[in-house]
Amino acid sequence: MAVFALGAVLWHLSAVEKVPALVVASSVERGEVIDASDVRVAYVSSDDALARLDGSQIDRVVGRVALVDLAEGTLLTTSVIADAATVQDGDGVVGLSLDPGAYPARGLAPGDRVNVVRSADVADLDADPAVIAGNATVFAVDELASDRLLVSVLAPEADAEAVAAAASAGGLRLVLVSP
Repeated sequence: MAVFALGAVLWHLSAVEKVPALVVASSVERGEVIDASDVRVAYVSSDDALARLDGSQIDRVVGRVALVDLAEGTLLTTSVIADAATVQDGDGVVGLSLDPGAYPARGLAPGDRVNVVRSADVADLDADPAVIAGNATVFAVDELASDRLLVSVLAPEADAEAVAAAASAGGLRLVLVSP
């Protein structure tokens, strides 16, 4: 009976169709640009409900940014990658040097969507904070000394100019928003 059970298992495993899928070859951190060495093809069992990129779609992955940390062996889907931010006509990039507390604790990565907000003056606590640039994109992030971040933000040119003008007065904060 054990031989028949083992035979049934082996028969079932050989009957399941395997299809090529793109997986992460080495760990990729959120915000990193994915290159060809970060991706490989693996064969997985086919399931219509499984969202995956097949082996021929590597061009949809290479050069894009990881939206989440990707561990080695993670199956790639379009929901975990995004286009790298580029400066287009009418856009501007502004740099902000931010102290801890002026940016989300989990940090920021290129491709994150943020609102740039000027906090209300302490003397006027009833005033609403002003959104200087809404739905902007984090373009780059560099760590400075003592947990300060230099965050470059991509926004429409007029918004970027308003952020640059407000930055000298201080009190700017970044609010992470849904993409």
